[in-house]
Amino acid sequence: MLQHNLIESTAEHFQAGGDIMIPLALLSLIMWTLAIFKCIRFISEWRRENPPGECVNLFRRDCGECKACLARWQWDILSRYMEERCEDQKLNREILDSIRIRQETRIMRFIGTIIILAAIAPLLGLLGTVTGMITTFDVIAQFGTGNARALASGISEALVTTQSGLVIAVPGLILGGLLFRHAEKLKDRMELFCIGLQQQTDSRQT
Repeated sequence: MLQHNLIESTAEHFQAGGDIMIPLALLSLIMWTLAIFKCIRFISEWRRENPPGECVNLFRRDCGECKACLARWQWDILSRYMEERCEDQKLNREILDSIRIRQETRIMRFIGTIIILAAIAPLLGLLGTVTGMITTFDVIAQFGTGNARALASGISEALVTTQSGLVIAVPGLILGGLLFRHAEKLKDRMELFCIGLQQQTDSRQT
């Protein structure tokens, strides 16, 4: 019964916002899907991170097991570096840098999109406010202030869309900021991993 009432009140709220609620709902759906996907990915990879020495040992012992045990970015860096490295340490450093930069681009993927979608939401809400107020003024021009139901409809559209835009934007911006911060920290760990990886492989060559 409670669930039914909740669904009914949500549907009424959605309907009161007018047509702008459709793009707002789609925007929210895409934003949260990307954010959840990114959170799961970060948590899953964080749990599987290993020190460079263990990664190199694991890689040399069993590639299949190594791929299954390491974070995906660690595996991508390690496998490509072991394949492309040479006897020249300076060149090895450049190879590692190029592989790391590619991984950094990958970890930042979707975070900018999440922040942009969160920033667009209040603008769409504002658009709903404008269309709602235009509807209200049209009603006043046509019927005067005597048609309370039509007046309330326009005002509801203006307020509900503004509220919805802010409700989507605030958590979206917070989450986008947290993901960005986590990605920056991951980039630092990635750089340390690459330094450790080169030290491990160079020391075993000599």
